[in-house]
Amino acid sequence: LGGQQQQQPAAADARVEHRSFTLWSETRVCLSSGVLVSLSLGWAAIMGVVASLGTFGGAYVLALQLFDDEKSAATAFGITAAASGVVGVPMGGKLADGVLARYIGQDSGGGASTSNGGEGVNDSLRHPIAASLMGRVWVLVLLALLAIYPTLAIDGPAPFLALLFVGWTLLFATQTSITLVAMLSVDRSHRPNALAFLTLTSHILGDVPLPVLLGLIKDRMAPSCSVDESGHFSDPEGCAAEESGVRGSLAVAYSWVIWSLLFFWLARRAAKRKIAEGRREEFNPLFSNKEKGVDETEQGNPFRYYHAKFRPTGS
Repeated sequence: LGGQQQQQPAAADARVEHRSFTLWSETRVCLSSGVLVSLSLGWAAIMGVVASLGTFGGAYVLALQLFDDEKSAATAFGITAAASGVVGVPMGGKLADGVLARYIGQDSGGGASTSNGGEGVNDSLRHPIAASLMGRVWVLVLLALLAIYPTLAIDGPAPFLALLFVGWTLLFATQTSITLVAMLSVDRSHRPNALAFLTLTSHILGDVPLPVLLGLIKDRMAPSCSVDESGHFSDPEGCAAEESGVRGSLAVAYSWVIWSLLFFWLARRAAKRKIAEGRREEFNPLFSNKEKGVDETEQGNPFRYYHAKFRPTGS
């Protein structure tokens, strides 16, 4: 009989864990996370610029007269972009693994790494790790901007592509950390939808509308460099005279990445705010709405025992 009584609460707990999720409830969870919303907006800015440069990169370097023909321009630009992705993404993974190892420890047995999405991360460490990662992501984006802005004044193809390679490598190095922060920004049961929210936002606000917008800006600032139906500039001689307009439109594309600096800073600030809230709940349980009773607090934080032992007699 005692065994049956012990099995009933366990069965009840098992039933409680099976919750039904709806599209609206999952969307509401994602929108309620300040870390995830800010992170998604910043990532959308980066993805929009990367997609725009991938679309018009060959036309940009050809309009800047860095190469003599379109084939050479497109090939050199494509190789540079691909190489930066090959180098940047693994480098970003090693950076994220280093942050996880620092917080969790390689000998802790938690098994948390970017290879499994940080599944071994304790819930109490979610926001500290997210704040640490976002600080590094912010620095990477800043260094990327410092590397690519000088290309606006460079006339040689080799230094232009070299600095572009450095800048794109640093931008691609943020991808692993951004994905990991998106997962850590919500509870474990909502992580797949957090990744979906991140991806959907990057498409809706990033790589879908931004290439069209930047293409219109390029055609407005350098109308002779607009590409006609044959795939060539509408006025090649006039395009050579509008080099300043081409560089100006390229500067607009680079400057769009500054939005990511703002939103990543907001994401880190939101994570640090969550850390502060957790500390207040831990060290000041008298003002915590989540305190569940004396029996539970006596088994938890030692600071709570101080208040628990002074409970009224006979209660």
